[in-house]
Amino acid sequence: MLGRVCYDPRMPSPRLERAPDLVERRVADETFLLPVKGALANTVEMFALSEVGQFIWSLSDGSRSVEDLVSAVVAEFDIDEGQARQDVTDFVERLKGFGLMLERERES
Repeated sequence: MLGRVCYDPRMPSPRLERAPDLVERRVADETFLLPVKGALANTVEMFALSEVGQFIWSLSDGSRSVEDLVSAVVAEFDIDEGQARQDVTDFVERLKGFGLMLERERES
């Protein structure tokens, strides 16, 4: 059984950034991610992002933490903080699992 990932806002949290080894394409109103290097490049996997996923993805530039992303989602969409935290955490963990999002330690 997988455990839940919890981010403690009191602790310094890593910054999230998009993996460099993929191609991002926007078609109509959808964003697609296609890995071009690494293990996933040898598959035919393509990842489609929802509107909220695309919003989170666009903000994942290495300067924001999960808590920053949660705050941005709450401000942009009609969603409460608890649900936003759950959705952002699930999305980030899923992308990290595929190697599409990386964590970078916060610089002092």
